[in-house]
Amino acid sequence: MDGRLPLRVLVVDDVAEVRQTFGRFLASEGMQPCYAADGVEALTAARASQPDLVVCDLEMPRMNGIDLCTALRADAATRGVPIVAVTGSGGDAAVAALAAGCDVVLPKPCSAALLVATIRDLLTSIEAARDAASARGPLRRSAPPR
Repeated sequence: MDGRLPLRVLVVDDVAEVRQTFGRFLASEGMQPCYAADGVEALTAARASQPDLVVCDLEMPRMNGIDLCTALRADAATRGVPIVAVTGSGGDAAVAALAAGCDVVLPKPCSAALLVATIRDLLTSIEAARDAASARGPLRRSAPPR
């Protein structure tokens, strides 16, 4: 173990069996899943627990995944949390999810290997971007030309 805390992943789906299946995938990889049945529960949970990543369905009652993405991106406390949508809906829903701030859209059914690989790749690319930004130092506006 490298001393890091396990990744906290909020799994959001209105179907309990899907939540539990994804949770088992994630737990088997050393991640710590927590659960919400719809976007309303997920938004409350994300604000309270600050997950490292959200995995959500797009088709849910009360608040769908697209509205959840929009709400997470609009809130300063959750704006930077990566979001992976998993959906059985087609291209229009995927395009809408990406426009709402989702980082990646995967098709349903989704294998454990694809979900875990996508999460790891997404977090690695985010970490690399942060490292590159901090290596550049603060941005400064150059003096206007004379």
